[in-house]
Amino acid sequence: MTRHGLLLIGALALGGCMTASAPSAPPRPAGETALRVTVNATPDYVRQVILSRAAARGTAGSSPNARTIVLERQMSDTTPALQAVCGPHKPGRRVSVVITTERAGNRTAVTERRFLIDGDGTRCAVVMTPEDVVAGNRALAELKAQAESQMAGR
Repeated sequence: MTRHGLLLIGALALGGCMTASAPSAPPRPAGETALRVTVNATPDYVRQVILSRAAARGTAGSSPNARTIVLERQMSDTTPALQAVCGPHKPGRRVSVVITTERAGNRTAVTERRFLIDGDGTRCAVVMTPEDVVAGNRALAELKAQAESQMAGR
């Protein structure tokens, strides 16, 4: 083999070593972190409907201030997608759905955000998958329909 042939083989081998990459962490999911809907009802009435819907599902809700409702439940496990964002499952981890209501003229703007909260109080915003967005938007549409139909019947 000629000297140039050996140099070419050496260069290709070295280039292959340099371009090989080490395994990387799973990609961070991309997606929505908040869902929104506007309801044709007062903020107080929308909050009442949110709390009654949660109670009907067996979920306790709290209201840390006049604009916010927090719905929480314990998590027994953390999915790989959530682990990519918030780290491995920890004992005491819970999901927290934070719903804010703000007056928007004679209507109410509702925003839903989700967080994982560990037992030590560490809070991590959840990036929703496309399936989460579809399910969340469906639930907000049901909230809107229920609040508006009940408001019309008052």
